[in-house]
Amino acid sequence: MKSQNLVVNYTKMKILKIPKSKRSQLQIQEMAFMLVAVLFFFVLVGLFIASLMYSNLKEDATEIAETRTLTSVTNLADSPEFSCVLSKSNCVDEDKLISLINKTSYMNFWTFSSLKVVKFGAFNKSEKEMIKCTRANYPECELFLVYDKDISNERAISSYVALCRKEYENGYTYDKCELARLVAGTGLKT
Repeated sequence: MKSQNLVVNYTKMKILKIPKSKRSQLQIQEMAFMLVAVLFFFVLVGLFIASLMYSNLKEDATEIAETRTLTSVTNLADSPEFSCVLSKSNCVDEDKLISLINKTSYMNFWTFSSLKVVKFGAFNKSEKEMIKCTRANYPECELFLVYDKDISNERAISSYVALCRKEYENGYTYDKCELARLVAGTGLKT
């Protein structure tokens, strides 16, 4: 017990030997270093939180772009540029579609990075194997490529539609319809 009292008394004596003005300066310096350390800690915590929020923001932007493309694709078949004459819902007029091919004016009309329609017969084929539609080979084709902005980082979103065209047989005109997939691409931000 005496030895502890001696140590405490010795340290008190050591502190008391420092003049009062110097002790005050020392305490002010200690407080300043602590404030700088606390400030530095909160800056690091703030940077960590900001980086987490920024990474989530990028993912959210991509998700919003995909959702916007999906809702646009589901409504695109009913737009005047694609819709069938007889007001059928979710129907794309093949004769209108062939006139839209290679029109550069539509590249900025829709927000998609690419837009195409694939006939049912080509669902299991790669795009290179499909016969691209032109005015020369229409209707014996499988892929209507309306436009492609050739973006490398793209996610394709599709919707099934009825693809109809006018056919003439035995003196009668009728609508010949088949299943197709309307595919729109969304450019992803990296």
